[in-house]
Amino acid sequence: MSIKSFQFYRTFVPKLRGLSDPVVLSFDNTTFAKAYAHDRACTPHHFIHSGNFFSQPYAKKPELRTRERVLLLQEKLISERTDGLMTLNVPANGDFTTPYWNNAEADRLKAIETSLEAALWARENAQRPDLLYAGFEVGTYRDALHIFERALNADLTKLSAGFGLFSRLAKFRTEDRLRQFEVLSAYRQLSREFAETQFHASGGSALNVLELLAYANVTSADGSSAVIAGLAYGSVLTAQGRLVRANRLNEWACNCTFCAGHRPRDALIELKRSPEARVRHNVHILRLSEARINDALANNTLTELTEQRLTQYDNKALWKCFATLNEKPAQE
Repeated sequence: MSIKSFQFYRTFVPKLRGLSDPVVLSFDNTTFAKAYAHDRACTPHHFIHSGNFFSQPYAKKPELRTRERVLLLQEKLISERTDGLMTLNVPANGDFTTPYWNNAEADRLKAIETSLEAALWARENAQRPDLLYAGFEVGTYRDALHIFERALNADLTKLSAGFGLFSRLAKFRTEDRLRQFEVLSAYRQLSREFAETQFHASGGSALNVLELLAYANVTSADGSSAVIAGLAYGSVLTAQGRLVRANRLNEWACNCTFCAGHRPRDALIELKRSPEARVRHNVHILRLSEARINDALANNTLTELTEQRLTQYDNKALWKCFATLNEKPAQE
């Protein structure tokens, strides 16, 4: 069995000169094609999402987000650098303040079965069925085990799930992370039986969980934390995965590709002054973490790397997620 590498996609932001690292974009993204229209050689590798059902205009007009329209618009974005397409992921209901795991089981199962039907339909109708990742909104171990096994038995060997929606609400943030790894525990268990599988974890992929994602046999992930931190919060990532407000720093030492091109004092001035500089730095830190993960995968040392990073983070919730991946979660 070939070794599977790990790929991270950053949430797409307007084109950054010289930074063509992999990005994720929505099926209705028009700025992406325009940004690279005159410089296609720099078009980054990308993963095409099926869109955020909880955002405008889809929350008010769900008829704009059907399996047919999603696939039609996704296929307009396909190029030689498209790595995957996420099929339509259906939520349990329109209440985006109630976590999936708190919905009635019948509603949860209906949603994920509808998502499976959309994936099977897309396979029959897509121009590039090889790019398809069956997308699900799932929040419990039992639901995940059920629907992932059904998908894999139907020869849908590329799966995807959306995460992080309820981490926006403080009262659900900790449980949302744990539920994510309950879902991934189900996938990890099945991936031992179905060897030729791939999994894309969409959203909720902060720097301090990347090793855990790879440990769960996730092959790709995306997240916005590095971009949002730099743009909205004025924060930079440290090599240990912590966020620090740039304007509170008095000294700076960093060997990432961005910072290495400046004297330490000049790099610090740029990080304080420029949101774009902070995003560039944060992205480079993510890429360093990604490179460590892939080196560990190649050398069969991922468990050691994961434990080492969790020790650095010193976060009890993350250790609990690690335990969840190593133990069968309790049935609901």
